[in-house]
Amino acid sequence: MNLLKCSADCRPLVRLVRENSNPEYPEYSSFLSRLKTFDSHPTQSRQDKYSLAECGFTYTGADDLVQCHYCGILLGKWEENDEVWQQHALHNPECVFVLLYKGAQFIENVNNEFNVKRNTRDNSQGRRCKSESYDVVG
Repeated sequence: MNLLKCSADCRPLVRLVRENSNPEYPEYSSFLSRLKTFDSHPTQSRQDKYSLAECGFTYTGADDLVQCHYCGILLGKWEENDEVWQQHALHNPECVFVLLYKGAQFIENVNNEFNVKRNTRDNSQGRRCKSESYDVVG
């Protein structure tokens, strides 16, 4: 029974991997090849080069801008508390590299957490529209 459930749950994953099986920049498929791109990475960067390279990123040579070797997404303007895997999953939930290393449940959890935070922030900042009735005196 578990095997049947797994095979049904894995079908979308297998399809996604088949359709996106080739990385955008295959020359950076190894961790060391990605890490070497960070030789000129700013030392004052808010993210360390090892974490960025582990998460599939290469350094572009501009500010703190990095690019995923697999999906090609560019991310920059990192904040101190940004978690690299989470940011990668949040900005491209269909990246096969993230999917293979972290799993579909991780991506779903990241997106759910972001939606909860966004809704909480929007509510606290009054961004939700409220409909109220007013008496107009003319």
